Amino acid sequence: MTDTDTDILADDRLHRFARQLILPGFEESHQLRLAATHMLVIGAGGLGAPVIQYLIAAGIGTLTIIDDDVVDRSNLNRQVIHPENHIDMAKVDSAAIAGKAMDHQVNIHPHRSRFDASNAAALCEGVDVIIDASDNPETRLAANDAAHQHHLPLVFGGAVRLEGQVASFRSGIDEAAPCYRCLFPEAAGRDLAPGCSEAGILGPITGAVGSIMALEAIKQALMPDQPLGSALDGKLLLFDGRYMSTSVITVPKSPDCPCCGAS
Repeated sequence: MTDTDTDILADDRLHRFARQLILPGFEESHQLRLAATHMLVIGAGGLGAPVIQYLIAAGIGTLTIIDDDVVDRSNLNRQVIHPENHIDMAKVDSAAIAGKAMDHQVNIHPHRSRFDASNAAALCEGVDVIIDASDNPETRLAANDAAHQHHLPLVFGGAVRLEGQVASFRSGIDEAAPCYRCLFPEAAGRDLAPGCSEAGILGPITGAVGSIMALEAIKQALMPDQPLGSALDGKLLLFDGRYMSTSVITVPKSPDCPCCGAS
């Protein structure tokens, strides 16, 4: 164990993560891996809020957070990382303040901009997992393309009304795996999944879906040599909060996919 490892798992850190470290199959090496992990969170809103909270609580060492929006009063029913006195503040700055309040040792890099092809390469440098907690099809497609091009796992989530969905894609790591575009082609997205401002949403739905996304991101960070159960690779989990039901469907790889297809 190196001096850095000793610092990471000093007595106060061991106490902080004690309930994780007694899990069957979860060792100090898993905690050290999480401490060395850098995750890119795209979106600091309804899904990004619980994702950020639970990743920091689990001991993820570095988060890059990108969002171009400011905190609005209408966000407060679900974007629980933002307090009322942060209204009109940039969401990434609000998220950084909240994150540091949770754990002063976490490294947080806020970027107030929209994720797209122009900044993807710079933002993906040194990243281990991309988490798409955005709310529009263009950003989701850009996140997928970046994950594929930079050989990174992508954790995707969406939520509206009383429903949510989570999936993971590893097309940039496994050429036989599908990507987000295999599930939602270029033209799909906006009409199939209206935004919360049009369709509405109940706050706990984003909490439930965001928590699953955080768990999935942690699993992706520990793969392949320190797996923690199974992950949603190439699968879409559907959550129905109205009837408290879930289902999982397998996403087939599209040979004609413009991102990961053979052509």
